[in-house]
Amino acid sequence: MRALALALLPKLRSSLPKLGFPQGKRSFDPGPLYRRIIHSLTLWVYKPTYIGFENIPAEGPAILISNHVSYMDGPIIDAGCTRNVRYLIDQDIFNLPFVHYLMAKNRSIPIAYHRKSVEAAFDEISAGLKAGDLICIFPEGFLTFTGSLGRFRPGIEWITRRDPTVPVIPIALSGLWGSVFSRKYSKSPFRMWPRKWGRKVTAICGPAIPPEKVNVNTLQEVVMKLKYSIGS
Repeated sequence: MRALALALLPKLRSSLPKLGFPQGKRSFDPGPLYRRIIHSLTLWVYKPTYIGFENIPAEGPAILISNHVSYMDGPIIDAGCTRNVRYLIDQDIFNLPFVHYLMAKNRSIPIAYHRKSVEAAFDEISAGLKAGDLICIFPEGFLTFTGSLGRFRPGIEWITRRDPTVPVIPIALSGLWGSVFSRKYSKSPFRMWPRKWGRKVTAICGPAIPPEKVNVNTLQEVVMKLKYSIGS
């Protein structure tokens, strides 16, 4: 029986293309499926309200900037967009098991705190924008420790200077401070226990900022005004 199986194996391999499974080529891309699952879970758990997301262009390059409250900021923004969003993400988080698979599928851009990594990330962002991608950046560079908007880092200005004609679209998130994926209870042994059910989560998107006004101070001011326009 084993000899018969070995004899038939080459014939089975040669028949794979006829069955629609070319050798060396995958026939199924799980990307769209996992995005739909994550979107559905995000919308079901957080029930976010989206305001002004029609300001995000349906096609062509654009940069999204947002305050950074929790590890769910990306999925909440993503669930409100009608197109794929690439994210600039901390390299340590990017390399976490399972997270790495999802982020790689999403073509997220890892960045670490040393010059070589920063230059590589900025090059990848510029290349993505030239290819028409939608890229989201959290200019604070880290999750807020207080719930307030942190100081924007100058890197966002360096990024926009490389591609000055690309629209920069501000987003503000509200209602996530105190959730299990924020830092409010980071020192508590019960940090992963939800303190509040049915919290009101809002994501508001403003119009594109004119290129001549794109600088780190203006970007921070615009996001702050959006944040407080929805009550936090």
